[in-house]
Amino acid sequence: MKAIKYFVLGAMISISAPTFAQDVDYGTALGPVTQALKSNSAESAVLVKNYLKEYKKNPEAVIALGNSYLAVKNVDKAGEMADLALSKAKKDLKIQAQAYILKGDIEALKDESGNGGGAASHYATAMSLDPKNPQAYTRYASIYRKINPKLVEETYAKLKQEIPDYPIDAEAGHSFFSANKFDKAYENFAKCKTSDLDEGKLVEYVISAIQLRKYSEGLKIANAGSVKFPKNLTFKQLGLWSAVETSQFDEAVKIAEQFMQMEGVKNSTDYTYYGKALLGVQRYNDALVQFNKALEVDANAVEALGKISEAYTGLGDTDKALEYSELYMKKNPNATPSDYGKLANIYVEKGNFDKALAIYDQMAEKYPSINTWAYTVAASVANKAGKADVSASYNQKIVDVLGNKTGLDADETGYLKTALSLLGYYYWGEKENLEAAKPYYEMLIKLDPEDKNAKAALGIE
Repeated sequence: MKAIKYFVLGAMISISAPTFAQDVDYGTALGPVTQALKSNSAESAVLVKNYLKEYKKNPEAVIALGNSYLAVKNVDKAGEMADLALSKAKKDLKIQAQAYILKGDIEALKDESGNGGGAASHYATAMSLDPKNPQAYTRYASIYRKINPKLVEETYAKLKQEIPDYPIDAEAGHSFFSANKFDKAYENFAKCKTSDLDEGKLVEYVISAIQLRKYSEGLKIANAGSVKFPKNLTFKQLGLWSAVETSQFDEAVKIAEQFMQMEGVKNSTDYTYYGKALLGVQRYNDALVQFNKALEVDANAVEALGKISEAYTGLGDTDKALEYSELYMKKNPNATPSDYGKLANIYVEKGNFDKALAIYDQMAEKYPSINTWAYTVAASVANKAGKADVSASYNQKIVDVLGNKTGLDADETGYLKTALSLLGYYYWGEKENLEAAKPYYEMLIKLDPEDKNAKAALGIE
């Protein structure tokens, strides 16, 4: 499975509401002001004026209004509120910290370069003014999550010193996830109890596991999420994917049946995974239904085409299997060696050995790193077809590639020994030409001094 691509929607700052406890009076009064600002109502100016007339001396209320301005991206007015709050809270360091967090949020929203330097300096000021305010640390860490993970870790370590009970690991996991640092996100989420994570962070945890191809862990997390948040479609979806990737097909089918009954849009990948689960339990006709649904949703769902071929192979319909395998290869510019091998196998089953050999030639050319493997399989196919000369030509290609290569790995040594042995037999046994066979046996004896045929051909007792 390819690594799945996710677009993480979420700002590093929360600007829709104040980040501190609201006084009941100003909180109630701020509601209509915020709504008017969001709707760009003509009466917003009057509402703001009346609000400030009542709460201008309350710096918390002023900061709350600043956050409302920031929510509609009015950074100038938000900045005015931050400065006003600072002027009213000269002796209250905690309130000053809240004002600097707002100023940092403003700079983060304005930042065009992406380096976040201006925002970071305000968050750092907030941290120094009120070391017990977790928002200052999390905002500061969010600035550096992409460019300096080490600094992020240090920041959360400081937060842990100040507030030992704060859910730092979960917050750090979220921060790293938002920066697409899935390894660090997973590392931090794994320190948490699954039951302690909120819905959003639990989704991020399972996505991180899947991005790292930790499918067994992903399945466990997804199942836990499904129990805790049964209406969340994502846990069933990712649980299905993970179960298939770990070949737990019975469980995958069970999850898929539940998933498909839930409300919500299903994409072509979902239907394809359901089909793969059904393939795994050999329900080939049911699998075909799901793969065709995938194609109905997305005509370019090429994986479904390849899986349809597999389903028809399971049903023994090699004609249909070949039809869809060829279509899959035609539409898939990212076909893997395994895909080529499946198509070649279908040709072999249909007795079209020339077509199969042509596929292996394509593989050898397209994937030089596995060309000797492709030649080895092709030699076997040619031999099965009764084409001894063709088989020998493929074995010769292996010798040409590996014969003078140093530092052969175990697989390469095996391919070369097999090719030399078969070429020796071809010339000595098939062509009755011992002299032509000897050079191959001489190479073989160096690789395997105890090879009986080589010893006999070379007169070695």
